[in-house]
Amino acid sequence: MSNIPTPQPYTDGDMPDSIRVACASNSGDLLNGHFGSCERFLVYQVSQAEYRLIGVRDVGDDEAEEDKNAYRASLILDCQVLFIASVGGPAAAKIIKKGIHPIKQPTVVPTSELLEKLQLALANPSPWLGKVMGKDPQTRARFSGDDEDDELLEAEG
Repeated sequence: MSNIPTPQPYTDGDMPDSIRVACASNSGDLLNGHFGSCERFLVYQVSQAEYRLIGVRDVGDDEAEEDKNAYRASLILDCQVLFIASVGGPAAAKIIKKGIHPIKQPTVVPTSELLEKLQLALANPSPWLGKVMGKDPQTRARFSGDDEDDELLEAEG
């Protein structure tokens, strides 16, 4: 077994203005998993001030009844964002339909690198991130002309 990080305690409300993020991983705390074949999802709670690993969800496809991708998406239904190395079109559609925003990161990186970029983006969220955060449409509209944060997190989907 690889160096799987240990989740920290978390209670809803511990981190105001935070979102829940899943990272597809096959080893340690690296983002290196394809949605359809990763071994686990590392689940983080992320705010501007901190991020915290709150869960490690092992994928056991033997539990999937008929649709492996729907089963995998059900493991992260409480997440708003999913970082993955890659994902096929039909699987991405199922993820999006569940209200989860997939973001592809094709090179292997530590999850901390992505989460730190996400923290910066949370300070002045682009419209899609503002929506994920639950910001009202008027608040999100004021960011619609600002593309700087979009460079930090190039959204797929």
